[in-house]
Amino acid sequence: MNSNSFMSQFHIWADQCVSIIAFLAFITFSSQVSAEPVDLKSIENAVEQSPEYVTEFSSEFSPELISELSAESNNEPSHVENIAVISEIEQLKLALSTLENSHEGVELITVKLQDVADWSKQQQAELYLLLAIEQEAIEQLEDAYDSYSHIVEMLKSEPVSDMLVVSYIERSYIRYLQTNSQADYCPDREYALVLARQLNSPDTLVKSLTQSAFCYTDVDNFEEGLSRLDEALVLARKHEFTPNRQAMIYNSTGAIYRSNGLHKYAYEYFREAYNLWRSVDDYQDMFNMLHNMLGESIKVSDWESAEISVKELFDLAEQHPEFEDFLFFAYVNAGRNKFFQQDFVQSIVYFESALSVKDTTNETYFIDTVYGFLSLSYMQQNEATKAFEMASLFIHSNSYQAAPAFLKTSVLALNKFAEEEYQDSFNLLLKSLGNERKTYASIMDKDVIYSSLEHSAKVAEYEIQILENQLSINLLKLKSETDKQQISTLSLLVTALIIAVLLVIMAFLIQSRRFFKRRSQTDYMTGISNRRYTMEQGSKLFADAKKRNEPLAVIIFDIDKFKTINDTYGHAIGDLAIKATASKARNWFKKTDILGRIGGEEFLLILPNTDLDQAVEIAERLRTSIEQNQFNFNDIKLQFTVSLGVSVRHTETGSLADIIKCADTGLYKAKNSGRNQVFSA
Repeated sequence: MNSNSFMSQFHIWADQCVSIIAFLAFITFSSQVSAEPVDLKSIENAVEQSPEYVTEFSSEFSPELISELSAESNNEPSHVENIAVISEIEQLKLALSTLENSHEGVELITVKLQDVADWSKQQQAELYLLLAIEQEAIEQLEDAYDSYSHIVEMLKSEPVSDMLVVSYIERSYIRYLQTNSQADYCPDREYALVLARQLNSPDTLVKSLTQSAFCYTDVDNFEEGLSRLDEALVLARKHEFTPNRQAMIYNSTGAIYRSNGLHKYAYEYFREAYNLWRSVDDYQDMFNMLHNMLGESIKVSDWESAEISVKELFDLAEQHPEFEDFLFFAYVNAGRNKFFQQDFVQSIVYFESALSVKDTTNETYFIDTVYGFLSLSYMQQNEATKAFEMASLFIHSNSYQAAPAFLKTSVLALNKFAEEEYQDSFNLLLKSLGNERKTYASIMDKDVIYSSLEHSAKVAEYEIQILENQLSINLLKLKSETDKQQISTLSLLVTALIIAVLLVIMAFLIQSRRFFKRRSQTDYMTGISNRRYTMEQGSKLFADAKKRNEPLAVIIFDIDKFKTINDTYGHAIGDLAIKATASKARNWFKKTDILGRIGGEEFLLILPNTDLDQAVEIAERLRTSIEQNQFNFNDIKLQFTVSLGVSVRHTETGSLADIIKCADTGLYKAKNSGRNQVFSA
């Protein structure tokens, strides 16, 4: 969902430009009546300095653009005729502002366009610009595309102007919304940049640099995208651009990092863009950045940040009902969040809610991907009929080819299963697993590279690796040719080698299975059990304890005032605090116990064959060991505490969840009693 702040700001500029031209017309007309000469340059300077016309958004377009539009309008043979045209445009603009909906505006402008043959091309282009804005407002995207194309045709034979560059960029944005394909929308952005470099307009050049950077997100060309963003940022700082314009640069940078798997850093750039847009109450772009931030949080399994983003998306949707598709995208993002947390019941609820309001958006790509996610969610809930129906809708949609690889492959495998092509379905799932492994390895590699090198150095590292890989391939080819010459005398050796290789592959597969099994059970940050594995093993321990009528205790604990740690020292220090807590907790459980991380800073310790007094003693020792320890994190000395809740199995206890709920009640009491305490329930 590319940022569309440009259009919202262009609407504001259009209002201002008409007011400015009307002001010029009034002064010019007055001067002719009094037979006094008028210095138009002085008027333009006065307009630029007037607080009535210069707002925080006016820097989105250069003063040269405003001067150019008024100057080109004044190049007509008769000033009287020019004033009449300006007056008509002003009256039309006023009429548009009084209409209740943009459908009426489109009709009004269309009628007016039939009577402007004697207007200058620039003035006609202004009408088509107003028409395109109204068409976009009612999501007539193809018509808006045609209106921008008409502006391009009228102005491309004229001297290069800001309006021509802007029309190319806006036309490309319409194509982005329709196809989400770089091949469709990038040619216009590339040509817009070529034209922008011919103008003396920093605003237009920065806009073109920023938009074209979205076309360079692949690993083999993203250096060009970063280079353009660096140039844009230098210009923005030099000319003191508004937060809106600077935010676009950060947004583009985040998009490039996202495309190359550097999700933590992409999140930081999107968050910086979000903060800049929030400073000027740009709600649409704030919403778009929350969408992007959520996606990056999901990629690195930062569920705490993901939940925050989802809440803020719904808050914006509730606070600003004028943006009709906010609620649709809030549901979509909430569904994605729950899907990747494997909470398929809730993901279905959110995705179905999104489809119930799908008519509020024109972005069919996201509607189609909802079908894909729903098909997988239904299948997880054993609702095969619904799953197959959604899979068919997704596969036959226009957005299927542009969807994420894992979603395409998984849904296609599901569809093959529905068609009873079980072998193909199994092969597709294996392919999906292999792709995910490659993606994971690639992300890890890029993360390390980013930590040690700047942009240019990182690209150099990639190039060195490519050369080394190519050299290795060439050496292998040479060795293969040598082996072929000796194959007649080494046939037995080759056979033995093949057997050895098969054994190695078998051992590798066994080891890989163990590795991925262990990874699926382990929390990525702390190295202890993750939530799912903790609950699975805990349920088994509970069943054994119930069967043998043995005691079983649980301790649930979390870090006190963890949000304050994050807000004061940053998320990196917060992560280190979580790791340190897990490390300390390892000292207080036996091999038969289970220690797992079940939330952001929340942990669960399951102790078989342990009564309440023993569990409270263990909890107290854990609390004391953390309280009395001073941790050193990256030269930052930090002391913090934990609160703990303890509970044990009773005869009437029905499940592990009941014990955990009691322990959670104890934790709640510990928090409310001042924290850094142990409470049993």
